[in-house]
Amino acid sequence: MMNRRDFLSNSVKGTAGLFAISVLPLGLVACSNEKKNIDKSSMANLGPLSELEKGEFPKRVPYNVTIKDAWTEQKMDGFVYINKNKEDNSLLIMSPICTHLGCIAGDAEAEMKNTGIQFYCPCHGGQYDEFGINVGGPPPRPLDTFESYVQEGNVYISVLSPIKREKS
Repeated sequence: MMNRRDFLSNSVKGTAGLFAISVLPLGLVACSNEKKNIDKSSMANLGPLSELEKGEFPKRVPYNVTIKDAWTEQKMDGFVYINKNKEDNSLLIMSPICTHLGCIAGDAEAEMKNTGIQFYCPCHGGQYDEFGINVGGPPPRPLDTFESYVQEGNVYISVLSPIKREKS
């Protein structure tokens, strides 16, 4: 006959053991070094990484993508600006959408480029440098960026999920 103290002790040990066994697989998955495949169905393919890293920066890179949402499909054409990050030399992929009122910021004219302005929004005079940092006009913050995913040598971005940057 088991007394109450032994019963409670064995019950606690058994419960702790079951908990440990059930949490172990989650821990192993979280610590896994395997690369995950991304769902590219709503992502724009910007092309091979090796090609994007060539040439002069910043550069304009066009894309076209078909966004699938439940039963609808939407074709989108657009472009992004790409430059190299100062810190780690990785690709900085920027949205051309002005952060003031959503117009498209295009390439600045030659005399503006001489003063350090790379992108210019003609709607209200928004000015951005080569890294998309707002340097003049009404834009309240830098151009948004996109997280890039490299799979099978190609660079993908989620065009519907830009990352908001704050002025540093």
